[in-house]
Amino acid sequence: MRRLAIAVAALGLLAACGQGDGSKQAPNVRASTVVEPETRVDAVPQEEPAVARSQWRAANEHARTVTGNLRVSLARGVRGGPLVFAFANGVTIEAQPYAVVPADSRSGVGGQSFAAVLGGDPRVDAHLYRVIVENVTLSAGEGGLCGAAVTRNMAVSEFVDGSGRWVFKVAAFRGEATPPTNADPEFCNAYAFTAE
Repeated sequence: MRRLAIAVAALGLLAACGQGDGSKQAPNVRASTVVEPETRVDAVPQEEPAVARSQWRAANEHARTVTGNLRVSLARGVRGGPLVFAFANGVTIEAQPYAVVPADSRSGVGGQSFAAVLGGDPRVDAHLYRVIVENVTLSAGEGGLCGAAVTRNMAVSEFVDGSGRWVFKVAAFRGEATPPTNADPEFCNAYAFTAE
């Protein structure tokens, strides 16, 4: 009889604990069983070129020898319009954006992604530009972004790299084919810059 009384008291206590607001759970208790692995990774901070930062310092050998430092600005002060890429060594490019693609998508250059061509992060976007005009002054001893050839298209990414720095990556193309395409867009060089 005593065991029965203890069992009834225990059941009453459990019932009382189960009453109340069912929405209150400990913060570490999941509402359901997790049956799939967590594959989401932290987003990489990224920006549309020329919106938040405009001054960039040359960060790789190609950028130091061919272009020098970079200033990027909106040509007409309006987002979505042409950008002006003014390189310190005497190259100025005005380019019109035509697409934004994931950097891990294929560029058309030997089966490589835009991230591989840019030397960038595959988790960010690549902004694609059609070059309207490229001016190369005599002070640009190496020529334009594609040397003696005319730069036709560019791929650009602006993001925070693994060391926490804002970086600006530019890939230049000289061919008539517009990336991304199945035809080779004739990749010239990739240029890397860091925020000043």
